[in-house]
Amino acid sequence: MRGGVLLVTALFILGSHAGGFDFIVRGNEDIVTSEVGFNEFNFGSNWRGPAQSTVYINYRYDEAATNEFGEPDQSFQYYPPGETTPIPLTFSLIPEDFLADPLVFPVIQNDPRICGSITKRAPINQICIQGDTACNGGYEYVVTVGVDNLVDRARTNIEYIGGNPPVLVQSSEVLRPTSNTLYGKLGATFQVSGSETVLINATDFQGEPRGSIEWFFRAGGTGAETQLPGSLAGVTITNAGDGQSILSLSGVNAAHVGEYIAVATNEHGEDRASAFVTQGVAPFITEGSGQSGSSSFRVGANRDVNPGETITIRAEDSQSNPSSTITWSYSRSESGPYSAITSGGPYSISSSSGSGNVGTDSRLRISNVGSGQYGYYRATAVNPHGTVTSSSSLIGRSPQLNLGSGIETDGNGNIGSDYLAGIGSTVTIRAQDLTGFPTSSFRWQRFNSLGLLTDITTGGRYRITTNGANSELRITGVTPSELGTYRATASNAFGDSTGESLVGTPSGCNSGSNIVRVNNGATYESGASFDTTNANSFRIRGSDPTGVPTGTSSFQYSRTPSGPRSAVNGAYAVTATPIGAAGTIDFFNLVDGAYGYYHVTNSNQFGSAECSNLVGSQLAFRTGSGQIGQNYQVAPGSSQAITASFSDGFPYGEIVWRRPNGQIITSSTPGYTIALGNGVSQLVINSARSIDYGTYTATASNTFGSVTASSVVSETVVGMRPVIEKGNPDTNNTATGGVVRGRIGESFNVSTGDTVTIVVNDTAGREASSIRYFRSPPGSQRFVDITDNPAYTITTTQGADGFTDSTISFTAGPDTYGTFRAQASNSAGSDGAISQVGRKPRIEDSGSFTVIRRVESRTLDVGGAINNIVEGSSLTLNTEDIEGQPDREFIWTYRRGTTGPFGALPASSKIFQFTNGNINTLGISNIDSSLYGEYRVVARNRFGDSAPVVTRIGGPPIIRTASGTVFSMPGEIGNSFIIRRDRRLTIKAFVERTYPPADPTKFRFTEGNAILSHTQSDTEDNCFFYQEGEYEFACSTTITARAENDFGFSNQPSSTVTLQAPTIIRGTDTCAVGGATNTAQIGSQLCLYQQTTFQITCSLNNTNVPNFVYEWRFDGATISDSSDKYSIATQADKIVSVLTVLRGGVDESGRYTCRVTSECNQVDSVSTDVDTFEYMYTCNQDDVLVCSESRNGGPFRGVSISVCEGLSLERPDCNPCNWETTQWTQCSDTDCHRGRRMRTVQCNCEGEVSEDLRCQRSSPKPEGMERCGPAGVRCNRPFAWIAYQFGTCSTTCGPSFRERRVECISTISRNRVDEGECTQLFKPEGRVTCQTQECDSCVDRYPPDECRIFVAIANGCDDIKYNTRFECCQTCRVLGL
Repeated sequence: MRGGVLLVTALFILGSHAGGFDFIVRGNEDIVTSEVGFNEFNFGSNWRGPAQSTVYINYRYDEAATNEFGEPDQSFQYYPPGETTPIPLTFSLIPEDFLADPLVFPVIQNDPRICGSITKRAPINQICIQGDTACNGGYEYVVTVGVDNLVDRARTNIEYIGGNPPVLVQSSEVLRPTSNTLYGKLGATFQVSGSETVLINATDFQGEPRGSIEWFFRAGGTGAETQLPGSLAGVTITNAGDGQSILSLSGVNAAHVGEYIAVATNEHGEDRASAFVTQGVAPFITEGSGQSGSSSFRVGANRDVNPGETITIRAEDSQSNPSSTITWSYSRSESGPYSAITSGGPYSISSSSGSGNVGTDSRLRISNVGSGQYGYYRATAVNPHGTVTSSSSLIGRSPQLNLGSGIETDGNGNIGSDYLAGIGSTVTIRAQDLTGFPTSSFRWQRFNSLGLLTDITTGGRYRITTNGANSELRITGVTPSELGTYRATASNAFGDSTGESLVGTPSGCNSGSNIVRVNNGATYESGASFDTTNANSFRIRGSDPTGVPTGTSSFQYSRTPSGPRSAVNGAYAVTATPIGAAGTIDFFNLVDGAYGYYHVTNSNQFGSAECSNLVGSQLAFRTGSGQIGQNYQVAPGSSQAITASFSDGFPYGEIVWRRPNGQIITSSTPGYTIALGNGVSQLVINSARSIDYGTYTATASNTFGSVTASSVVSETVVGMRPVIEKGNPDTNNTATGGVVRGRIGESFNVSTGDTVTIVVNDTAGREASSIRYFRSPPGSQRFVDITDNPAYTITTTQGADGFTDSTISFTAGPDTYGTFRAQASNSAGSDGAISQVGRKPRIEDSGSFTVIRRVESRTLDVGGAINNIVEGSSLTLNTEDIEGQPDREFIWTYRRGTTGPFGALPASSKIFQFTNGNINTLGISNIDSSLYGEYRVVARNRFGDSAPVVTRIGGPPIIRTASGTVFSMPGEIGNSFIIRRDRRLTIKAFVERTYPPADPTKFRFTEGNAILSHTQSDTEDNCFFYQEGEYEFACSTTITARAENDFGFSNQPSSTVTLQAPTIIRGTDTCAVGGATNTAQIGSQLCLYQQTTFQITCSLNNTNVPNFVYEWRFDGATISDSSDKYSIATQADKIVSVLTVLRGGVDESGRYTCRVTSECNQVDSVSTDVDTFEYMYTCNQDDVLVCSESRNGGPFRGVSISVCEGLSLERPDCNPCNWETTQWTQCSDTDCHRGRRMRTVQCNCEGEVSEDLRCQRSSPKPEGMERCGPAGVRCNRPFAWIAYQFGTCSTTCGPSFRERRVECISTISRNRVDEGECTQLFKPEGRVTCQTQECDSCVDRYPPDECRIFVAIANGCDDIKYNTRFECCQTCRVLGL
């Protein structure tokens, strides 16, 4: 690093050469400053000044101190005040700003002993120390410079003076008489009309200590300064302390015009600032702002004006004195030039002066506004005291774009139209503002892919041209990226106008011949052929590959490409959902009827396109009798038909037949006939020949592939395959006398033990048939051959017609229920038929009555009743079908009451059911009354329904039980009733459980064993009333309610009814000695002077309590009305009783109780505490007059002196001390108002001088020094005393003093000089006594524990009534109160 910028992070402590080295250029000044500022000097000099000053210390050195790089080794140390161990200063290697000059490097260590902010500045070799308010005292800074062991050190002492010179707050505002009082700061100008009051605030905001402020006046602003208040009338100076002074000028007139100067002075310097008072007020125009909605508005506001309107602009000057002259001017642009307006044409100007020639009101009226009047208008007000020009009012018009419509096909038009654009074409969109003034600005934007607006500027394919009220957007060589919606916005001061245009292309549609093999659940784009051979649920999604904007999709269906079309619907589980161009066709469990062509049409405003989708599958031939794929035996000369039809596949392909020799068979081939249908072809071999035997094939193909099947036709013997005669499956045979017989194919509804016979007849087989029997048990899909099972009796015979007949007989039972199949076979083929053998279900009704008495889980059989006394149990009902075969289902229904139809089970998560074989389970968890009712179950199978079984679930009634006390009727059972004799008693009882319903004839209200009459409510369900006239019970009784249903008795809630007791009204007043009244409501406190007559009132708040008596007590003893001390007066209605106590003294202090007892022995009593007080003046041990109080004859204790001052009491003389003063000395300086004069002030106690504390108890000490000299004359002396702040007191109590430093300085250089230069000046005191208390004066007059309680009761130490701080001084000090 070059140029002397070496940042040292380690401290080099090096010894000096024996002979000493002098590398550093030292200073030798002792610099003293009194004001905060910037100070620069060399290391070696010393500085003393205010704490917040900034000091720059230079450390320059000669070349002998540099190394081979031209730089010395450097280190810095720092000694805080009072410390002998230095702190090394380490600076950052990185400057605060690399571009700064000089570079600044901060100290990097964080040591709280470092004062202020310290930085190093390079390459100028300088330390910068910026002090702050925490800096106080002397600090030493050391720099060490050298190379190798050759070093030099220099030291500088920095001493911070605690404090700052004053700085006055100033303002530059001009104040006008908006009211009768003008208030402002120094620096302001006060414009007055006359007789106002002016308040000028002078505040020292920086002086430490705050400066004292003096006021001076210069008449007219040019005369000599004179000190205020002086002889100027109406002047008042209020010094508010803390560096603030208010100068008040009342009744301002011409004599008050001039400059007012405030001078703030403290021991560190002074500051001065001025305010000016002028007579007469310059104009001031009150302006409007923003947009005005009224046709009359203040200048400065703007107005959007329609052509033909009339408007008025007001210029209101309410302050000018004398009234101003207002003129108007106009400009087409805001920046001018402006030309004057006079009345004429559309303009009319009217002006008027205010009352007393104060203020002016001028109005500019513009009639029938046209475009020629649009522009800027302003007003200028002039009087002798000034000129003011208002802001401009803009009169104009909001913009309105010329909007196009429809579709432009040539690429040229107005905003608002849409544009059909070909790729590569050019589109020009114009935006024209028809109305706007001032001229609008234009903004072009477009919507991006996220739907957000983005700005467009000239560049690329865009070019924007704007000329005045016209703007044009040209898009050259349109690509898909430029397609979309464009917005133009015209804006001026009055608003915006917008228009939008769409630049787009017609909708398109995907098309193609590709084949898509469909997978279940997949989604495919439209425009293909879809092979659904291996899937039946998928989605086709429409898409518009070219349209901008994207078109909307519509869908149609046709069975063939050119066949009639229809809307897509859900007939074959196909749904179409048009959602823009992403509409969909959804296929679910595709069936043949949904095969066909689905046409998608995409459309937007620029055009449409259509594509078709073939939905089909690969072809498959149907199999079975008579179909291709079966083999056939044909007798010579016989005919045989073979059918080829499709079991699956679309579209249907042409079926091609081939004969055994491979030749294609057509309708013209001899010996064959071909019949064609829709997807069906039948080949008939006519009169079979030997050449016709062999293999025949049928082949078909479609878009998705081809299919081939073959049949072998061979010569056969004479005979026919069997055909079983089948009965009607709806025939349900039942047993008669335990025997049932029927034909195969019919059903058999039997009981266990019945004999069943099933008849099987072959009606077609020409050769003997073999008949075998098979059985599948209930619930099974597997058949077992039972032909040889001995449990079954089988007979087979050959009928006269040559056909085979057979029967199977067996005994019905669980092992023989099920599905029976008979199979007849011969060489020509076979035939089969089935019958169901079983019986309808049967459920048994348990008929039980179950009681659930606690919360539990129970499993029961259906039927009967369940009395759920305790809610919350869980119940499982099992239903068993003991006879039904085959499988059955269980059907549950429900009803709430005992009549009416059954419906669905309650919709509750608490109810569930499941079936396992022949057993069904219904579960109900956490049963409550909402689930009570009748549950019916039926089992059903093909043979019929079982008889229904009903289970009743309920519980005994529950009567709702209320709580609380009721004073007004009606109430509910369970309430406690407090009632008066003359009131009607009404009690309601609500029966809440509704199943089974409570029997209203068995509801009861009872009192003891007596049944009370009641009524049932007509308007409230399950509500019963008990009512009676005036209350006739004794003092108290109990009434009980009970309900009943089939399941039992309800709970029996009760209510107690009690005659209302007497209640005494309670007073809440607190104690106040010497109040305006000596009466109290019982319950209040009463505080009295001794020997005072007082009254206590006891009254009831209920007036209809019969037969009660009053009793008065004092401290528990009954008061007799015959006593000379007491008088008791009770009103005739006995509602109020008054106790009078005559001349109450100490003996009458205590608790007075009023007790009321009714005929039911109901008692209420309330007490009042009465305290009596006595007061007297006394002198305490410090000879201070105090007030003492005795409460209820107890010991006297101190209270606030103000208590005794309100009484006529004798006052002793406690303090014989007073202040004595001598005559003032001569003034020390008669040339200016900076002199001082002195006098002696001492405390005299009964002729002897005593310490000041004794006199200060009764009055403050008079001043012993004051300023003197000619008033209004400022001092200009070359020397002055400067006094620093006093230190702390030497002791905390008793005799004490504090000291400060006093120095003589030059008022020019602010440096300290010899004290001899100031001998002619008054020297401030360097030592004064402290005003401290006597060391033993703060003591507790009571034990510490009692004092803490006393302080807590008094809520602190400032209670004047009990003189807490005096009585418990030490405790208050310890608690910090």
